[in-house]
Amino acid sequence: MHAGKKKISEISREKTAATPRSIAVLSLMKILEEKKLSHIVLRDALSAYPDWTPRDRAFVTRLVEGTLEYTIQIDFILNQISKTHTKNMEPLVRTVLRMGSYQILYMDKVPDSAAINEAVELVKSQEDKAFFLSGFVNGVLRSVSRDKEIIFQNLAHTGKTPAYIRYSVPLWMYDALKKVYGREETERMLAWFLEGEKKNFVRFQDGHCEEMEGDIVHSEAFQRGEITIQDVASQQVGIEADPQPGDQVVDVCAAPGGKSCHIAALLEGTGHVDARDLTEAKVALIEQNIARQQLTNITAQVHDARTPDPTLLDDAGQGTADIVIADLPCSGLGILGKKPDIRFNASREGIRELQKLQREILDTVCTYVKPGGKLLYSTCTLTKEENEDNREYILAKGGFTLLKERKFLPGAPSDGFYLTVFRKE
Repeated sequence: MHAGKKKISEISREKTAATPRSIAVLSLMKILEEKKLSHIVLRDALSAYPDWTPRDRAFVTRLVEGTLEYTIQIDFILNQISKTHTKNMEPLVRTVLRMGSYQILYMDKVPDSAAINEAVELVKSQEDKAFFLSGFVNGVLRSVSRDKEIIFQNLAHTGKTPAYIRYSVPLWMYDALKKVYGREETERMLAWFLEGEKKNFVRFQDGHCEEMEGDIVHSEAFQRGEITIQDVASQQVGIEADPQPGDQVVDVCAAPGGKSCHIAALLEGTGHVDARDLTEAKVALIEQNIARQQLTNITAQVHDARTPDPTLLDDAGQGTADIVIADLPCSGLGILGKKPDIRFNASREGIRELQKLQREILDTVCTYVKPGGKLLYSTCTLTKEENEDNREYILAKGGFTLLKERKFLPGAPSDGFYLTVFRKE
């Protein structure tokens, strides 16, 4: 590439009309090439086009999330068809081929010709060099379309396609889950992430939970604070915390505030919930939730959970909180269905680092629990390192008794979630 020449990988906004497919490609490049978080990229992309119809918004969401879900499998297919390996392709070409293949293979209502033509035109629109590459894109996608039946036959053939490819996850992730849950349960969970019905659950202010469809965020009930989007498993934190009138509660990693606000609502205006998180941006999300639900017994503040806070200890150094909620940062394998880019962001090393972080936080926040008070430790992941091993870590510290342990596996009907309740002696 000559110095000063614009790479085709740097997709030009000026040359690209803002269509649902082009915005989906831009979004996928930010997620897959720049490693930005999918839910944030998608939220920002859709908010930039408020006049789009619900159908267009749903189409972009499906294109981005679906392509992310199947990228590992699609790359396996493309590398059997193309002489150029996906890792050696121009980023734009690689992204367009992934998204085009997803439409051809998994979106029945999209004609193959439309998926191919749009992909070719998008590449052509970029710069002079793209003319040759648009021909390459056209040829590869036509092969995917022509060989669709053979592709699916090969995917179903266990001898030709490894299980991790069929379920479109990294090999290490498949192996790690199989070691804990066995092959049958692992493949059931992974199949649900790809094909299961992803239900939206809402919590009403009176505490009951319902499944709800449609654009919940823009509904009047949501805007008035009458309902909150919260997975049924996540709601169990507030239920198991079982706050009593007047309780002092600290949620040490609270953003966006679903669990904190749930507990504040259960306290019915009594007591106080101290909701904390690491950054101003995260605390702003909590404050938005508090304001929308018009809760008066909860405040939010910036605080690093690893840093001891002497204001939560009495003069004798004992904790003063009736309940401490430690829903800690984790690898998120239980929510692959909602955040498909976790397939690319999680790693064995990352899990070890997260366990270290979780234990640093636990070492600090366990001291905040008063004698007779409760500690709730939870994650939205499925790994032994971040769940059962940390249960044992808390018990080994001394001074805590395990009251309850609950594990929710993906698809039954919630996300994957792990929850423990301890009492301080």
